[in-house]
Amino acid sequence: MIKTDYIWRINNLDVFYTNETNGGGDYFALEYIEVVKQWYASVDHVLEWCSGPGFIGYGMLATGAAKNVTLSEMYLPAIDIAQKTKEQNATYTNNINIVHGKNLENVTGKFDLVVANPPHWPSIDSAAKSLGFDPTQIDHIEDILVDTDWESHKQFFINVKPLLAKDGRILLQQNSNGSTANDFKQMTLDAGLAISFTAQSEMYADKGIYYIEVVHA
Repeated sequence: MIKTDYIWRINNLDVFYTNETNGGGDYFALEYIEVVKQWYASVDHVLEWCSGPGFIGYGMLATGAAKNVTLSEMYLPAIDIAQKTKEQNATYTNNINIVHGKNLENVTGKFDLVVANPPHWPSIDSAAKSLGFDPTQIDHIEDILVDTDWESHKQFFINVKPLLAKDGRILLQQNSNGSTANDFKQMTLDAGLAISFTAQSEMYADKGIYYIEVVHA
């Protein structure tokens, strides 16, 4: 039996999660979903990278911001609990695909929009300095909060390009306490992509949250 600590309810969909699988998505997803609806209306198929329990993807599905969702995650406990959400929400079963893998290696198809609230810091030390905690006290920090030297981001941009529809877009939620858009500029160009714009969060500006949109170059 999959352990469930909490339920995040949005409209008529219950998203299950645990402390160890939550990277903050239950807190940041609501604005993310509203931003997607304002900027893109409704998309046919959304891919959530670093999905964890799937707060963003499932939230988009529940609110009509997306008709179909694919969740991609490398951390097996998060995959398991995302699968539980799928099984417990029979109305959406045929609209949900869950894929295990680190940087979209096992994902197939074409997507209108790719979203993610990925790890925001390039090292454990930078995360500790920003957040003010002892990183040794958090299990799986490199699965949730840290992308060492941005290696996963680099591979993500390479792997996501062939998955993007012709007019497909990527919208990442990042944190200015760990990065600036310039940190990702060259890696997007190397992948044949380009940053189209950045925008500061309105709801979480005090937390350093910002959005970065990436498109085909």
